[in-house]
Amino acid sequence: MTQSRPRQALSLLFLLFFLACSATARGESPGLDADTLLKKVETRVGAEGFSARFFQESPLQAIGIVETAEGQVWFRKPNRVRWEYETPDRLHYITDGETLWIHSIDDGQVWTGSADTFFGKGGGARFLADVTTVAERFTTATPVLADGAYRLALTPKNPEDAFARVELSIDAATFDITRVVSTAKTGEETTLTFSGFVRTKPGLSRFVFEIPEGALVSPLE
Repeated sequence: MTQSRPRQALSLLFLLFFLACSATARGESPGLDADTLLKKVETRVGAEGFSARFFQESPLQAIGIVETAEGQVWFRKPNRVRWEYETPDRLHYITDGETLWIHSIDDGQVWTGSADTFFGKGGGARFLADVTTVAERFTTATPVLADGAYRLALTPKNPEDAFARVELSIDAATFDITRVVSTAKTGEETTLTFSGFVRTKPGLSRFVFEIPEGALVSPLE
């Protein structure tokens, strides 16, 4: 696995970390504007920390197949995340807010470095965990309520942003973000669906990583 792979994956993962950690009231609330909806996401039950299952779909249009992956994620505000791919490859991303580790279990490789250096000062989890910055980065469309969920489209304001568009599905009863569809500038689309939410704040030890003996360690650049 090259360093481009973790970098590409993390650009999406930390966007999702921001969205998931950024926002529960109960009951359907039609007619919410984007600001009100995001505030409910920001203050939902479990917003300070939770875990969930994820299922990822990435269509490869050129060859007509869909790559899939699944695993488990843990979040804890303001900047801690553990993202474990279980299939098809066992690949773990862990940060305690300062250090970032990427562990390819099957290859016995570990990449490690400063989260600030890797994502840029103020970027990564630090930027993405704060829902109040959505308006700075994205133009938000009017939410659409259908089948018990809000759909909220986000368009990046910066033409150099990695994404052309992001669409969220937000449960109208819990205000959990249950699906994120991101479209890259190249037109490639990735869908992540979340389920099995556990709204208990994970312990700090979940976000600490000890490099296994004998692992091949490389710096993140």
